[in-house]
Amino acid sequence: MDNKLKKIGMLLLTVAIGGCSEPAVQQENKTKGTVTAKAVNPADSVQPTNFIQPADFTQPTRVPTTNAERQVLLDSLNINADSPVDKRRLALFVRYTYFADSKDRQLKTLEHLVEEIAVMRKNRRDDHELTALYGSATSLQTVFFLDNLGKTTLLSKKGSRNLDRAVKNAPNHLGVRLYRGITYAEMPAFLGKGRQAVEDFNLIKTATDAQTNDKFYAMIDYYHAMALIKDQQKNSGIKILASLAGKNIAPWSERAAALMKEKS
Repeated sequence: MDNKLKKIGMLLLTVAIGGCSEPAVQQENKTKGTVTAKAVNPADSVQPTNFIQPADFTQPTRVPTTNAERQVLLDSLNINADSPVDKRRLALFVRYTYFADSKDRQLKTLEHLVEEIAVMRKNRRDDHELTALYGSATSLQTVFFLDNLGKTTLLSKKGSRNLDRAVKNAPNHLGVRLYRGITYAEMPAFLGKGRQAVEDFNLIKTATDAQTNDKFYAMIDYYHAMALIKDQQKNSGIKILASLAGKNIAPWSERAAALMKEKS
């Protein structure tokens, strides 16, 4: 069980590994204007016919990259009942990623987080990244009910419904796409979510410069490859993993080598 939690917990590192190490309180940040799209090699993936080429992207909420840094940020936020909503929102994202990296993961802790996210969503219906966070957290609960097919199915459908709704309402939001892409890339292939994850990562790559943000791009490559393999595009996925494994980008090069060995 712990191994399954550890593996699926990787999906929670979405925004934390986005090359964002500034522990600052900030609202969603839009990068506006024309963005030069990075070409996606046709040999690496098959672009869906509805692939989006947006003129602007909404950036993910930024959180620190380690639990030690996250704890420092949480302490500095000093959240209480009177804290501004934007601080409390940021704290939810930080606590969620902190939960992912913790060795001791308890269902009650996750359930409490899901409930807090749900409460905040009531007054922030247009906060689509928060909806995606809710969908991802809901989906994650399934790992605690692997022996209960009914409960697992219910949570999985509820989580997917919220993730898809967030993408439908904010297709150019990179945080929304990251949460859905990584969540779906981690799902078993028989659920058929691989193609949607591939679509998400194709979009994200149009807004990401590998030279200026190599760790973020490496993370995207890793989960893009995983999604391709789940989408029955194994050769393309292995090719990306081989390229990533040959680089020295911690921790993604090592993880790529391990996944390539597992899938080869």
